[in-house]
Amino acid sequence: NTCDAEKSYEVLLSFVISELSKGKLYHEEGTQECATIIPVAWSPESMEKYLQVFCLPFLRITSLLQHHLFGEDLPSCQEEEEFSVLSSCLGLLPTFYQTEHPFISASCLDWPVPAFDIISQWCFEINSFTERHAEQGKALLIQESKWKLPHLLQLPENYNTIFQYYHRKTCSVCTKVPKDPAVCLVCGTFVCLKGLCCKQQSYCECVLHSQNCGAGTGIFLLINASVIIIIRGHRFCLWGSVYLDAHGEEDRDLRRGKPLYICKERYKVLEQQWISHTFDHINKRWGPHYNGL
Repeated sequence: NTCDAEKSYEVLLSFVISELSKGKLYHEEGTQECATIIPVAWSPESMEKYLQVFCLPFLRITSLLQHHLFGEDLPSCQEEEEFSVLSSCLGLLPTFYQTEHPFISASCLDWPVPAFDIISQWCFEINSFTERHAEQGKALLIQESKWKLPHLLQLPENYNTIFQYYHRKTCSVCTKVPKDPAVCLVCGTFVCLKGLCCKQQSYCECVLHSQNCGAGTGIFLLINASVIIIIRGHRFCLWGSVYLDAHGEEDRDLRRGKPLYICKERYKVLEQQWISHTFDHINKRWGPHYNGL
């Protein structure tokens, strides 16, 4: 049965190997990179595992888009059920799918044309690319995408390093030395806090930057105070400082003049609150900024 064959891993993988063998992708021509490829014994179970692992990020993003665009509820499930649950949520499973059978990702396939035609075209394009660019083509065999969580700027150990660098630095907008300089901890932009010189359409620079950089959320280190402020929409709050003295105490406004060193634990907490969007729930002392920051 051709339809069943098009959903058989063994048949599809055999066809892919056959098509790619027509090109130079696997030809060793003195390329050292090929020697680093470790042969793997594939089985239907291991193939299923790898396919689900590689496809899950796409299913997660698609489910989030469906949730935000159409108001569909996001499902909750155990980790081992995530692929099948998200597939069902996105309507990828056929209506006749039998839940009592072991789940395979190929159940989600709905080819608009014969599968062999699509795979043949994919392999042809890979072979053509490898023919023209042999070295770049070899990278397809060993390249593995690595995804990293978003993170805030990497700050120096000693606060004096930041202070000496920024306290006389000129603003790129007004070309003046700010009275209250600040740095965005997301992208590193240097801004004038509460500066009328950079005000645009009744918005001061920090507020305006929070809209452009973080869709209304901004995290700024105040250079002359060593503290961090959070802007969320029309509100702001003083988060505190990630730089402490030798006794583990903050020195707000740098009044005591003691050496300050970064507290990595505090900075990690700040970063985690930013990643998880929990500023509203964790920080209680919010106030209106009236677009004046």
